[in-house]
Amino acid sequence: LFPTPATDMTTLLPNTTVSRPGEAPHMKGEYPEDIFTIEERRKGWVILHIFGMVYMFASLAIVCDEFFVPTLGVIIDKLEISDDVAGATFMAAGGSAPELFTSLIGVFISHSNVGIGTIVGSAVFNILFVIGMCALFSREMLHLTWWPLFRDVSFYILDLIMLIIFFLDNTIMWWESMMLLCGYATYVVFMKYNVQLEQAFKSQLRKHKNIVKVIAVEEPEKLKPTLQRGGSSASLHNSTMRNTIFQLMIHTLDPLGEGKMKFKDKAQILNDMARGNKPGGSDDSGDDDEDDSDEDSDEDSDEDDENEDEAGEEGENDEPLSLEWPETRRKQATYLFLLPIVFPLWLTVPDVRNPASKKFFVITFLGSIVWIAIFSYLMVWWAHQVGETIGISEEIMGLTILAAGTSIPDLITSVIVARKGLGDMAVSSSVGSNIFDITMGLPVPWLMYSFCHSLAPVPVSSNGLFCAIVMLFLMLLFVIISIAACKWRMNKVLGFIMFILYFVFLVLSVMLEDRIIICPVSI
Repeated sequence: LFPTPATDMTTLLPNTTVSRPGEAPHMKGEYPEDIFTIEERRKGWVILHIFGMVYMFASLAIVCDEFFVPTLGVIIDKLEISDDVAGATFMAAGGSAPELFTSLIGVFISHSNVGIGTIVGSAVFNILFVIGMCALFSREMLHLTWWPLFRDVSFYILDLIMLIIFFLDNTIMWWESMMLLCGYATYVVFMKYNVQLEQAFKSQLRKHKNIVKVIAVEEPEKLKPTLQRGGSSASLHNSTMRNTIFQLMIHTLDPLGEGKMKFKDKAQILNDMARGNKPGGSDDSGDDDEDDSDEDSDEDSDEDDENEDEAGEEGENDEPLSLEWPETRRKQATYLFLLPIVFPLWLTVPDVRNPASKKFFVITFLGSIVWIAIFSYLMVWWAHQVGETIGISEEIMGLTILAAGTSIPDLITSVIVARKGLGDMAVSSSVGSNIFDITMGLPVPWLMYSFCHSLAPVPVSSNGLFCAIVMLFLMLLFVIISIAACKWRMNKVLGFIMFILYFVFLVLSVMLEDRIIICPVSI
């Protein structure tokens, strides 16, 4: 009834909706017709959509953990990419694939900001909830390695500033998307020279140690990267670290228990790697006293052995997906619950962790992407139906439910490694993986849209999301300043404060999106 101006890109496609005053109208999502009407869903049938959405969370975690991440590891080996660069590129893509595909679906199918909401919400979830939970559930105070956290936060802050500036006019131009991609390219190049840059930076700090006292280096040879994997998402997504969701639910050997040595050995290897391949580690590594007692034993002679052991251990423990029938009743029930996900994947996608299937890594790579796209589409569609039924927007669903759902696998892994004394890696990875989301998960779909529509700008008008990004920026500053003020240590009180701040963020974001409160920044 009310045609939009010819300059509005929503006129290119029919089926638009009228949005709030001051916002560009945006198109309705292109979803299949639901078998239930909205009245039937409100009478209780929406529970099926909620179940389906949660089931897709598990599906995405399984396809990423069991197939996508292992095939990325094969590609990394084939290309002979360094660990730092691999962590910033391929392994980050493996951990952030659900957010990237949700963003693609938001731009091309749902025609909403659900992808932006999911990525922003996931970022806050990682910064506040995951790190807070690591601090709360770690066995002792978390002692953080300052360099990877400082490095990744610096890049993340610059990327967020760019995103805030680009959001000011309610549209994203193609060159703005390119600038965000350039920010990612800069991060990758930085990671390529991470070792040299870390040494140079710490050398400058030593010269000005009266001004800045954030690191104590006793010997020059200890001026090595304290997090060999660069603190990027490789820390949580490499095969030696990650107990996959399927393994945890079906075949796990009590990952939090002290009596099970298999995962303990993995943790010890990664801890040695995190301390510059130095067995045992120092006091601030967060290990047990028995690890500290080995600190001074055979350090130099064991470095090469640790590298070899780590590679060998990774090969031994990187077992293919097992459909073996579990023993206990509870695990048998879980097995049957997950079988509709696992069996089609097992049939259609070769498992590259099986030596005979390793040569089919290209098929695994493409097949994993197809399954991730299918699961992401179903997740967003059912989330839209749930939101429509209870009367909340896709942006809010993205900020809250979808963000938490796609990040829960990393939360579980982070808590496990924090309790094993490797919270340092979990915390650094939480920030590092967000860089990929902001600089690839958002601009890639925007750039594809612009190229498909004669370089037309992408509408991103959402006052609530703009303020959510600003709040994310402010809370990131709070977290880093607080951790730095505590001398790069996190106690349970700080973790609890971050836990509370996450729920404050959720409440404020929902109120802003629904215009219950108005963002003080005018856009």
